[in-house]
Amino acid sequence: MTFERIADDLRQQIRDGELRPGQLLPTQSQLMQTYKASSLTVQKAIRLLRNEGWVIARQGRGTFVTRSADFEDAFEKVAGDLQQQIYSGALAPGARLPAREVLAEHYAVPLNVVTNAIALLAGNFLLRFPGELPGDEVYVRDWDDHGFATQLIHGRLVRKIRDGSLARGTRVTVDDVVDTIGGDPESADQALTFLALEGRMKKAHQRNGSMAYVVVGGEFGTEVPVAVQPVDEPDEASAAPQKEFPAAGLADLAYKLERALERIEELEERVERLEGRDTD
Repeated sequence: MTFERIADDLRQQIRDGELRPGQLLPTQSQLMQTYKASSLTVQKAIRLLRNEGWVIARQGRGTFVTRSADFEDAFEKVAGDLQQQIYSGALAPGARLPAREVLAEHYAVPLNVVTNAIALLAGNFLLRFPGELPGDEVYVRDWDDHGFATQLIHGRLVRKIRDGSLARGTRVTVDDVVDTIGGDPESADQALTFLALEGRMKKAHQRNGSMAYVVVGGEFGTEVPVAVQPVDEPDEASAAPQKEFPAAGLADLAYKLERALERIEELEERVERLEGRDTD
């Protein structure tokens, strides 16, 4: 039998309920014996069903009839892995992605899962493609794309915070980010601002009037304020070799003052609200 006829027969068994969602497909050897077909023919039939979304392969476990939940799991796997490859540099800015068929084969998922994952990443300013729909030519966006540069810097900083290479208390400036990660100062500043809004970093004024950001944690809602040492304050360890980013030190008056001013502003807003209620 040709691989198309084998695929047709297995497809009909799935439609008729003989092969139920989540059920393990017969092994390649069993299918070869059942259909009196070669290994290559059976492989092509299974690949066709997988590309159409009828079955899904699980590494080390076999091939299963697809359930509705499998599409969501497969989609998250593909989109998440491609995103991490971009953030890690495995897929460099401007690089062309492998063809959708190659990605579908690599991740053992249907073509439409790859297409949807690419569309999501394109909508998040990480990928671009000619035309209105994802085609065969898909590229990682370039550094000159402001939205992409901001996303990439943000993603790489988050990775560094989570893996510990940017430890709690580390001071980071816009110039540090541009020098170590890349991009332009505007994109770096916006990425750092996002990290501050997420609670992963805190703003800290330095004595020379510039702004620094201090790492305070890796996950939402788990961070506490960290003091920052001014960049121009003498430090006996200044002769030591520089790390990737300058390390933070003891509490600084400028940081305490900023926190105090923020607290005063909050109290003033509360007083104004209370006075407004009394007037009403």
